Amino acid sequence: MKRGAQKARNSKALTLVEALIVIVVIGIIAAIALPVVGNIREAATRAAAMQNAKNVAQLSEALAALGVAHVIPDSMGGVEATARLMREGVVVPEGPMAGEKFLLSGMRDGEIEEVAKFLRIRYGERDLQLIFQQPTEESSILKAAEDVMFAALLRLPRVATRLGSI
Repeated sequence: MKRGAQKARNSKALTLVEALIVIVVIGIIAAIALPVVGNIREAATRAAAMQNAKNVAQLSEALAALGVAHVIPDSMGGVEATARLMREGVVVPEGPMAGEKFLLSGMRDGEIEEVAKFLRIRYGERDLQLIFQQPTEESSILKAAEDVMFAALLRLPRVATRLGSI
């Protein structure tokens, strides 16, 4: 009678080998997932920077249309200095919108450095303006690679489920 009770109890528990296999499988999945998660985070940061750069360029266009000098030349800080100025606010000095403050809130210095990668200064005859610059073809290739890795990450739970059923 005792042997039957022990067998029933032991059959429900994991053996040491089974526990080690589970730990190894979890470790392999984590080793695969960590770089992919890092790449996803980088892609999200890059996408946010691109959107912020578009917002900065639109604000620059609006200020230029009002005739407000707001772009700091490259020799004095360039794109990053102008983005910091816009973060603090630019006041329209004259005209129908005199006294109005235009600002981009919420960007930290680290984000401004990322945003600056997607902007350039256009030196016009009468004014300077920030222009959004599309990413290069090389970065499009990197984006495609990130999309492939993201798709692989989405498949990981299915792979783990299949491994668990073996």
